[in-house]
Amino acid sequence: MKSDRGTIAPLIATYLALILLSVFGSVAVVTALVAVNRVQGTADMAILYAHDRSVTAGIPNQAQLSHEIALFLQKAPSAQRLVILSTAARVKAETSTLRMCARYQNPLGIGVDSAIICRESKAKSFLVP
Repeated sequence: MKSDRGTIAPLIATYLALILLSVFGSVAVVTALVAVNRVQGTADMAILYAHDRSVTAGIPNQAQLSHEIALFLQKAPSAQRLVILSTAARVKAETSTLRMCARYQNPLGIGVDSAIICRESKAKSFLVP
């Protein structure tokens, strides 16, 4: 009987490649989730801040709303790691809506710097009798 001698190096290299692929894939997914949540949270806070400061008798003022959104996005710490590409605010009756598109700058330098993430947030006034 002849002895079969070989090496397990290809098997180990394949396992190592699969492990690295899994780790990099997981990091990319987690980074994308963080980016989406950061953009959504910033949009939510911006519209709440601006809506609260632009409401008179339950109806928001469109010009004041846009000004307050811009002010919030300049000053808020949550917006510092975002590159805001566009904001569109509109008022319909007692509801304010903000659609914001941004890029998230990851502090680790991994991942989603090139992805454009767009989110929409709404705020509504309620008059208490």
